[in-house]
Amino acid sequence: MRNLFLVLVLANLAFAAWSAWFAPSQQRGRSTDDGLPDLTLVSEVPDDLRSSGVVVELEQPASEPSGAAPVDAGADGAVAAATTDAGASTLAARDASTPNASPAAAEPSVVEPAAALPASGVEAAAAGRCTSVGPFRELSQAATAAATLRTAGYQPLQRVAEGDVWIGYWVYIPAIATEREANEILAKVRADGIADSYVIPNSDSGSLVSLGVFSEISGVSRRRDQVRALGFEPQVVDRTRRATVYWVDVTLAPGQALDFESLQPPGRILRLEQRPCDPAPR
Repeated sequence: MRNLFLVLVLANLAFAAWSAWFAPSQQRGRSTDDGLPDLTLVSEVPDDLRSSGVVVELEQPASEPSGAAPVDAGADGAVAAATTDAGASTLAARDASTPNASPAAAEPSVVEPAAALPASGVEAAAAGRCTSVGPFRELSQAATAAATLRTAGYQPLQRVAEGDVWIGYWVYIPAIATEREANEILAKVRADGIADSYVIPNSDSGSLVSLGVFSEISGVSRRRDQVRALGFEPQVVDRTRRATVYWVDVTLAPGQALDFESLQPPGRILRLEQRPCDPAPR
């Protein structure tokens, strides 16, 4: 019996030692600090307060104690939920306490984009149209025209190209049925002093008798009247040939025009034209 009693005593002592040193606590809470305020979860608010729309606002401490201990990691989810709900509750309470606040004050200001400034006069002049003047038969003629334009205040550029060169006004007698008849007409006009005439056989409309090429319209009029007096009706067309030509490109302001008379080479008359500049090669 005494042995049984000793066994029970030893068992009680062992259980007490195990409970004091090794057994886990039945209630293990997070570490707290006396300086921190109590957190109230939304789930802890009574049902009558939540149904009535009363918002619970947490008190915020004036300053956080320097020795405040961090919240235990096991309670992070509850703290985050409580903090989020508390922040939303605080904003709702503040909005409800200021019913006269203007809603426009909370709206962010809208910055209007700056209006595009109009182009200046200098930029508008720089955006003038590019015009080509020519064609000139010789490089020296294009250089003289470019020098004249430069003196007038322009900035000309010379370029070379392949094109049709105007030779003059061609006077001829067309649509002669046979080459024999063409030779008879040639003999008549030469007898009247037109020495530079000749026959062009087998053309599209029959044989032709060329009566000369003239650079001025006055020469054309005299030759036409002379041939009409012989009983023939001459035709007048422009005569051109394919050759290397020279152009002068210049930028003109809106409404500006060139003086073509000043661009004619001395002692000669060229048929000059003005057209848009060729597009730059890509």
